[in-house]
Amino acid sequence: MKRIKNILLSVLVLLSTAYAANMYSDWKIDQSNYVIKFNTKKAKGTIQGLKGTINFDQNNLSESNIQVQVDVNTLDMGMGLKTKHAKADDFFHVSAYPTISFTSSKFSKSASGYVVEGDLKIKDVTKKVSIPFTFTENQNKAEFIGAFEVNRLDYNLIKKGVGEVVNIEIKLPVSK
Repeated sequence: MKRIKNILLSVLVLLSTAYAANMYSDWKIDQSNYVIKFNTKKAKGTIQGLKGTINFDQNNLSESNIQVQVDVNTLDMGMGLKTKHAKADDFFHVSAYPTISFTSSKFSKSASGYVVEGDLKIKDVTKKVSIPFTFTENQNKAEFIGAFEVNRLDYNLIKKGVGEVVNIEIKLPVSK
């Protein structure tokens, strides 16, 4: 009888562990369909090379977290010379700072979806940002859509006549 109890207990532990792992599993980034766009008064482009972990549970925001980075070498401004200037030492300085990273610190519900707060690191500067977003889930697939602004001068991205405010739009399909 004791042996049967131990076997049943082991099966219960395995099943609950598998359930918990599935419930809190990371979302995997759909590498072929995400879009990160940015624009200023006089410049626009995209960036790729997104990697990281996304653990988002809309029913348990306190346990949710995001830690991602993009490869600044993938920056594309639609014109070779503009892209080259943006990657140069006097702007993004890609050779010294090849990634931009975001690490979440808090999620909250909003009237139109959610807000994630966290640290955005560009070059050697880290600033707190808030990113409002929507999250649409359909079985094992989902999509995050968000937009926010940063002032490029806050990150020592100095160029005259480009526009200080950078609008960033993110469309991020994911799957389990």
